[in-house]
Amino acid sequence: MTAFMLAPYADRVEILSDGAKYTADGIYLGSTYKVALSDDVPLAVVGSGVVSEISALADTIMAAAETTKSVDETIALLRKALKKIARKPNLDTGMRMAIGAISERSGPVCFVFSTFVDPASSVPPFALQEMPRAFAQGAAPTGEDMAGYGHLSISEGLEADAAFLFNCMRRQPLANPAAPGKESGHTIGGHLDFTVVRAESYETRQLLTWPDVVGEKIDPTRASRAA
Repeated sequence: MTAFMLAPYADRVEILSDGAKYTADGIYLGSTYKVALSDDVPLAVVGSGVVSEISALADTIMAAAETTKSVDETIALLRKALKKIARKPNLDTGMRMAIGAISERSGPVCFVFSTFVDPASSVPPFALQEMPRAFAQGAAPTGEDMAGYGHLSISEGLEADAAFLFNCMRRQPLANPAAPGKESGHTIGGHLDFTVVRAESYETRQLLTWPDVVGEKIDPTRASRAA
C-alpha cells in the first residue's frame, strides 16, 4: 500500500508520499510521482490501492474540479457520489483516498475516505471525513524509534521529519487494511515526494531516494539518501 501523510496549515496543505510501484507479491517495479494535481483549482489527490482504480477515481475528481472550478463544489459532489456508492452492496475496491485543497470558504482542508471496512477505524466505508490535523496511511514510529529521534515538529511542517517518519514506515512490514488476512510485506520505497498546495500554486520536490532494485522485493535495510 502506498504510504502518504497530509497536514493542513494556516496557508497551505503539505503532502508526503512514497513512489514505489510493485506487484501483488511485492516485487518492485520502479518509482513514480503518485499525487494528482488539479489544473483548475488548488486541489491534490493521493491514494493507496490498485493503481488503475486510484487513477480512475482521481481522474473523476479532477473532472469535477474542471467543471465546477471550485474546491467546495468538487468536495460536495464527491460527498454526494460517495453516499450513493455506499448504498450499493458488496462494492469494495480496497482503496484509501486523501485530498488536500484550499477551500474557497475554509482555507486549507484535508479529507480522507476508504472503500473498505477498516477494523482499526470506526468510520464506515465511503464516508468522506475531514481531517483537521496531520494524518497518515502507514505505520507509526515505534517507541524505540521515538526515543532515539526526539521531538517531532509536524505542527510546523512535514519536511523536517519526513525522512525519519518514512524510514520508520519502510522498516515495518505493513498489512493491507483492505485485505487483513494477507501476509504483511515491505511496500514503501522508490523515493519520497514532498508536495505543497497553496491557493496560487503547487510546489513539488523529491526529498530522498531508496536504492530499491527492479525485479526484487523491497529491502528495508537498504538505506535512503537525500535527493
